[in-house]
Amino acid sequence: MNARLDDFPIPDLANPATFVTGVPHEAFDRIRAMPGLYWQPAAQGTLTGGFWAVTRHADIVAIERDPEAFTSSKGFFFPGALENVAEVPSLRANIMLTDPPTQTRLRKAAARSFGPRVVAQFDEWIRAIVVEVLDDVVAKGEFDWVADVAAIIPSRVVARVIGVPFEERQLIVDWTNNIFHASTIPDGFKSVLEAAAASFSYMDALRPRKLRDPKDDMGTILAQCVERGEISEDECRLYLSLLLVAGFETTHTAIAQSMRMIVESPEIRQAVTDAVASGGLNLLVEEFLRYITPAMNMARTATRDLEFRGQHIRKGDMMQLYFTAANRDPSLFSEPHRFVPARPKNEHITFGSGAHHCIGNALARLEIRILFEELHKRNITLKLNGTPKRGWSTFINQLFELPVAVVR
Repeated sequence: MNARLDDFPIPDLANPATFVTGVPHEAFDRIRAMPGLYWQPAAQGTLTGGFWAVTRHADIVAIERDPEAFTSSKGFFFPGALENVAEVPSLRANIMLTDPPTQTRLRKAAARSFGPRVVAQFDEWIRAIVVEVLDDVVAKGEFDWVADVAAIIPSRVVARVIGVPFEERQLIVDWTNNIFHASTIPDGFKSVLEAAAASFSYMDALRPRKLRDPKDDMGTILAQCVERGEISEDECRLYLSLLLVAGFETTHTAIAQSMRMIVESPEIRQAVTDAVASGGLNLLVEEFLRYITPAMNMARTATRDLEFRGQHIRKGDMMQLYFTAANRDPSLFSEPHRFVPARPKNEHITFGSGAHHCIGNALARLEIRILFEELHKRNITLKLNGTPKRGWSTFINQLFELPVAVVR
């Protein structure tokens, strides 16, 4: 007998412990089937004592396309609500805490460097990074896929994009891990700012270095934008720090969780092998992104009392946009809980939508595609060699450890 949706209780979505064993997709299915929206109380981290869980694909797209009604300026993740971002000078210029037209101006400063045509030219040097990392781990025989592959490839790629010197690449991994750990603390960004202080100082020092010795990298482009008066020094610092974190974490989690799926499921392993061999790699990457959804959610805040999908929303209410639920919305995806490498129509919103659609999405896709190309080309097969360890977050679908061994 099939289980009914009513058989799955809705856990506390504000508690990171809910996500330790996995994403609660059964609960999201139940919420999605409800009329209106689901209210989740939260003792801390919001302005009105909780948030609305938004799980339908169409609802999330509608909210992200209406910044006048649903602003980013009060916080873009839970727990991280701000009554007034202007009261926190070090956050005031963060593009993630702005709405158009300010957000549009900041995005334009760097967008030309992340278009698909530009990113396609990165193939050669990204491939060199991937090959070096794979050669190192194959030589070891036994290793932690998360620490030795999933963390290393995107950290080296984002370091190259920003213009961080080779010998300073490890800083990106350390800063990012610290910042995402701090993001779970419901203290209005205080812990996040403390964790990010080192990266802020680094980016301030990097800007004059880039002006003295310009290179073909994002650090140089943004430093020159400051010189021309297109963005401020604060905006440059925060943009580079955001690129550092966002450019690392999404790809890091996608690489980590995709390999966990492969080593834990012979069916998925074979499906992946077949997809790569038959030229279906682009569709495979999209399905990994949909199925994993590295950043599980983002948040917006209602700017006024309003009605949305028949639900009364108060001014200041947080709207928790669950991308991970929308990416399994049966109204858009057939067999949404099944991994389908050749899924022909894959309108996932893993990278968001609207004004804040992830600017680095083409780069993330390229890194993942090259990794699987090189794994296939080198006939590298891995097996589980211990117990995987998930993260502790309501925000990121984290995997901390994945011990594996090379199959000889």
